[in-house]
Amino acid sequence: MSILNQHQSVFPHLLTIIDSMRVYHESKLWKQLSDQLLIYIKDPQVNQGTHLKDLFEGFVKKFYQEIDEMKLVRFLIKAAEQYGDFQSRIDFLKQFKLDEQPQLVIDILIAFFKLQQGKLQEVDELLKQYKQASEKQQEVDPLVYSMLYYLAYNFYKIKNVYEEFYVNALQYLAYTNDQDMLQEQKVQLSYEMALAVLISPNIYNFSELLQQPVLVSLKESSQYNWVYQLLDIFNRGSVSELKNFQWNEERKGVIPNFLILNEKIRIMAFLELAFSLPKNNRVCTFEELAQVSELPLSDIERLVMRTISKGLVKGRINQVKQTITISYVVPRVLTLDKIEIINKKFGNWEKSLNVFLKEVEDVRKTFN
Repeated sequence: MSILNQHQSVFPHLLTIIDSMRVYHESKLWKQLSDQLLIYIKDPQVNQGTHLKDLFEGFVKKFYQEIDEMKLVRFLIKAAEQYGDFQSRIDFLKQFKLDEQPQLVIDILIAFFKLQQGKLQEVDELLKQYKQASEKQQEVDPLVYSMLYYLAYNFYKIKNVYEEFYVNALQYLAYTNDQDMLQEQKVQLSYEMALAVLISPNIYNFSELLQQPVLVSLKESSQYNWVYQLLDIFNRGSVSELKNFQWNEERKGVIPNFLILNEKIRIMAFLELAFSLPKNNRVCTFEELAQVSELPLSDIERLVMRTISKGLVKGRINQVKQTITISYVVPRVLTLDKIEIINKKFGNWEKSLNVFLKEVEDVRKTFN
């Protein structure tokens, strides 16, 4: 039990959990012991250095075959990070021979470390193989999908395929409990996803990302809060705020193409304008669009055509009247301000309906 004594002296704030693990181990209450173990590994300090590695070698190794295998792999995911270089981590994980789904999680984690070794072609094949394996199973544990999408988004991040990275990162968040992520990981993933949305020429649903709970970490980050501010500006399509945004050399360095940003903010301004229009009369003038996009009238038709070509809106242009009639706007995740706009639309619709019903009633009375 010496390793538990060591941890007890290093982590006095975890004394209760360590005492519980000692008691449950002596009593051979494996379920309770594994539950405490999973609580223990969520502590940020335990995840530093080689604390989890030492805990496995000096404690968990003695009874790991007795505990639930899915709980075991949750521990191994954290512990493996502390086994030296990537090959050492792979060698450590290869000793485990588990049931189908826990083993799949181990295999995915091994593939992740191979990815860190630069074996992209091998990992590409493994990713396809593991996706097929997961699709064949019934009642798949969320951890399998979590790790699968974790591997996928890291693969596409290395390849700089922004859309695939973003989509797989979203899926990772969907299958991953927020409490299972360390604060550092939350901030880093939020930052990378935000940059992907900003940089990609094909992602326009900023509100979808802003609604993710993990984005709170970005908003509260002193280092990356500026990226959150950019997301908010783009989500509202505020061209003037982007023009006045405080750039420095470091911030400019992470944006490879400002032409994409300038086009995206104007497309978002168009989408905001389209969303605000009443559904039964979605018509705006070139002048109105020029005002919100801060473009000259001569560039408005091109902006509309670019937005239509991306499938974000459908409609037609009347060049004579210089109007745009919009028949479709791409669905978006609703933020509170968008819900307020919809609420106002319902209010206007209710007023129109009441006027119509009154007219019908007046006509009916003339026939009586």
